[in-house]
Amino acid sequence: MHDNNRPDLSERHILLLLMVVAAAAAPILLQPGWPAPGSVSGQLCAAAGSLLLLAPLLFLVMKRSGMSASPPTWFAVHVLASMLGCTLIFAHVAGGDWLTPPGLVLLLLVALILQGTLLRVVFARGFSRLFARNCLATGFGTPPQLDKPALRQLIDAKTGLLQRLDPGASEALFSPALKHWLRHPLLSLRYQWLAEREARLVGARAGAGAELGWSRRIHLLIALGFYLGLLAHVIVMLFFAGYAAGSEAIDWWHITAWGG
Repeated sequence: MHDNNRPDLSERHILLLLMVVAAAAAPILLQPGWPAPGSVSGQLCAAAGSLLLLAPLLFLVMKRSGMSASPPTWFAVHVLASMLGCTLIFAHVAGGDWLTPPGLVLLLLVALILQGTLLRVVFARGFSRLFARNCLATGFGTPPQLDKPALRQLIDAKTGLLQRLDPGASEALFSPALKHWLRHPLLSLRYQWLAEREARLVGARAGAGAELGWSRRIHLLIALGFYLGLLAHVIVMLFFAGYAAGSEAIDWWHITAWGG
């Protein structure tokens, strides 16, 4: 049964949010020099935007750790904070040069939002249709030519591992969370490997579609590149302001001016 009180973002809502961000960013980017990246308003936009862009990391931790009682709520926070954070970052870089290392970090952010929207709206919709079609065609029974002895052996192995990982969990519903990876990394890795073998055996990976799986991996890789680039940018601007400014004056708040 669907919970009407559970917050969720539909495809229409996500597309509408993307249009709002584009509409807000356009006039900002068409007015180069306002505000300057190193100005007080520019730095405040950068700080607020960066903090908001940490929400997706929090969403990932809450989702993988099993601490969230409502994953859709955290997904909604993830999307809303990302959209608003991106707009503030646009305000920060309006007077900057995109063809620089910080500009490349911004391009990663734009790619991350566009690819995430595509993943949610296009690929997720295709996955839902594929799942519905497969259920109508074959029902929820086992696929033909299934190696049942091999499947039973995999399930027994998973059940044995589960007794050491999380004795109170159900094998049919269990997936290693962050706490399991931190406490028992090798056992979690073995369990995940067995789960992957089971999925291939019953054809789950083929049914889900290779595009969806690869799109999620690409999304995580782009996110990793963006966060590493953001961290590097913050470190350089705060501690190596002399290097960042080159021959120009340092017009932003910084801790040291190494590299000048």
